[in-house]
Amino acid sequence: MLMKKRHTILVMGSMGLLAAFQGGAAKELIRNGGFEWTEGKVYTFDQLKLAQGWSNATIGISEVFSPEATVKTVGIPTNEYGTMKPLEGEKYAGFFAWKDDERKSWSSDPEEPFKPGWNSYSEYLQSELVEPLVEGRTYELSFHVALSGNSDRAVSGIGAYLAPNRLDQPHRRFLREAPQVFQDSIIDARSEWREVHGTFKADGGERFILIGVYPFVGFETKRMIEGLDNKYAYYYIDKISLKEVKEQK
Repeated sequence: MLMKKRHTILVMGSMGLLAAFQGGAAKELIRNGGFEWTEGKVYTFDQLKLAQGWSNATIGISEVFSPEATVKTVGIPTNEYGTMKPLEGEKYAGFFAWKDDERKSWSSDPEEPFKPGWNSYSEYLQSELVEPLVEGRTYELSFHVALSGNSDRAVSGIGAYLAPNRLDQPHRRFLREAPQVFQDSIIDARSEWREVHGTFKADGGERFILIGVYPFVGFETKRMIEGLDNKYAYYYIDKISLKEVKEQK
């Protein structure tokens, strides 16, 4: 589904920025930012690679959600993680922002129901930009996330890192990079889209975007229920956009 071009000018008052160039809207630098275009039918978990232009940055594997899939897997609106309609279009993606570093202990000791697990599992979505960023220029990035209805945890530190090279890390832990745009507060609204938005100056040569949790900027968790819980924070993601903005003279 093609996105409609926006021709309105967005003014960032405190920074004096304009989001539109003379003669038309700024160029979109994200490929398939709504996960609408897929190579084949999406029918189960761990199929982010089917979304054109997207891959996983670590061995943690993310999802694409589709109305063609079932409610027991990655269906829309109801799926394994909750019930959620797309912000736009017909599809969206999702990722584990965090799974607690614990797993159930089968010991008979009631004082130790959990023991260390997989060392804070986390997933990252990665895509190559349409073109590299230019040194010194200002860019505006936005994307929308929603805590899934079945998540018993919520987290802070969700953001995006713009990298000069593709990251293919052989682990499924947190990345240590510093994101250019991030949300430092906990996003705890279940089944409601929330925007993560910001502007930044490019170092130059950034060619990839990686979205996930970045403890470098601070990491906090929140329990959404009392007592034992499923120990994960899963977020849906949709409508990712990156454009250059020009300073107002």
